[in-house]
Amino acid sequence: MKNKLSFFIALIVVIMLGAYAICFQVRYDQVAVKTTFGNADTDSIITDAGIHFKIPWPFQKVTAYSTRIQLFQDQDEEQQTADGKSVIIRTYVAWSIEDPLKFFNQVETVGNAKDKMEPLLRTTRGIISQYSFEQLVNTDSSKIKLSEIEEKATAQLQSRVSDSGYGINVEKVGIRRIVLPEKTTESVFETMKKTRERMAANARQEGKAKAAAIQSDAETAAKRMKAIAERRAQEIRAKGDAEAAKFYASFANEKEDFAIFLFKNEALKEMLKNNSTFVLPAEDLGLFESVGKVNLPDTK
Repeated sequence: MKNKLSFFIALIVVIMLGAYAICFQVRYDQVAVKTTFGNADTDSIITDAGIHFKIPWPFQKVTAYSTRIQLFQDQDEEQQTADGKSVIIRTYVAWSIEDPLKFFNQVETVGNAKDKMEPLLRTTRGIISQYSFEQLVNTDSSKIKLSEIEEKATAQLQSRVSDSGYGINVEKVGIRRIVLPEKTTESVFETMKKTRERMAANARQEGKAKAAAIQSDAETAAKRMKAIAERRAQEIRAKGDAEAAKFYASFANEKEDFAIFLFKNEALKEMLKNNSTFVLPAEDLGLFESVGKVNLPDTK
């Protein structure tokens, strides 16, 4: 009984090893290359998911690749901008296997793909030297050209990868981060300081111009209102003088002294309106006694 159990277990192990040797699985997100004595052709590409068969090694071998988009990041590297500034750039590449046969023959592994694309990416990053620092870093988003740089870098790297026959499709070349070296940081801060000072000076100048315009408008309005008031006052004064003139003749007959006083009072208004000092002769003081107490006009 014991020998039968051992034989049964051994048979199962042999069957499993045999199945492993002649069967392989391709997942839904994979593509496989089945080689015969290390060689592959178009018939070697397997894209259907499921269980497949092969001749045991060393006759045939299967290499599976992921069809998903893969990502690798490059190292930080200092780049010069068009205006002579230095920036430290870290880029990344999103890529996928477009032609499994070419990829197997030219690249073979994912690690080799990274090694082959790194020098091409380093050359592609030279596009940054065509742009100024303000087009990379700016508070005004409309001046930033990062999207344009990434599009150009993607097209250029794809062209170089295609020419190399790697069977790789470059989905995107992107800028992961931008770091400013210490010298560049100092220069940027100084530029920002000067820019803010210039903006402040422009704002002050604009404020002064607006204040002068407001003051000029106010003075013009005040002069216009004063002229209207003076003209109205003259009209009222003229009307009052015309009304008073009607009674001067009767005053001259009935109370001559009072009529003379009124004429002198008007004369005093004209003579004293500029804060002048006027001395009356002593005989004229009797006039005030004869006509009673009369208040002199306010000449201030």
